Amino acid sequence: MTSSSTDAAAATATVPAPRSTEPGSDAVTWQVSIRNLTPPDSQPFSPPVFAVHRPSVHVWQGGKIASHALVAVAEDANNEVLVSALSKTAGVSDVFAADSGPIPPGASAEFTLQVRPGDRVSIVTMLVNTNDAFTGVDALELYGSSCTVRAISYDAGSEVNNELASAIPGPAGGNFFVRHPEGDVIRPHEGITGRGDLDPAVHGWTEPVAEIVFTRVD
Repeated sequence: MTSSSTDAAAATATVPAPRSTEPGSDAVTWQVSIRNLTPPDSQPFSPPVFAVHRPSVHVWQGGKIASHALVAVAEDANNEVLVSALSKTAGVSDVFAADSGPIPPGASAEFTLQVRPGDRVSIVTMLVNTNDAFTGVDALELYGSSCTVRAISYDAGSEVNNELASAIPGPAGGNFFVRHPEGDVIRPHEGITGRGDLDPAVHGWTEPVAEIVFTRVD
């Protein structure tokens, strides 16, 4: 399958990012571009976490309860917990967190992955001016020369969407590790409603929130 980015995507800034480790000589190299589609100043993305794994592994799944490790990213952009958990998970061949910083609205960041035949790719990044919104892909199979995913936002279901600045880790609040537990499942996010301190006109978005382009380079 072959897909191409839009003209708008080609015009965005690109943030340098690290290359993943080499999992094996039969691995295929893929370039991954993540573009933040949210409006200016609304929702920066946290540095994403990437995992390469067998089809039986799921970093997250819609309709399921989020793991503690996923919640750490979705609520506080705390990548270390998820990377540590996945590095100990059977069937995961590679996992790393980008060290290139957040991806601002309208910007892109590029990464390189090594994916063995039959493996899947998962990505998680937080929309930081929210209680527990994230986006990414779950157990995506890569084939052909290129594919594009236009990803929606998801609610991790772990924290009440009170939209209070006191519980927002991003620039709209600057408050990490403040919890208002919810106990629901992962589901599409409702967006910013204005029920708290966040302004839908400033911090809101329309779907999709991310364009993720995978291009085979060898």
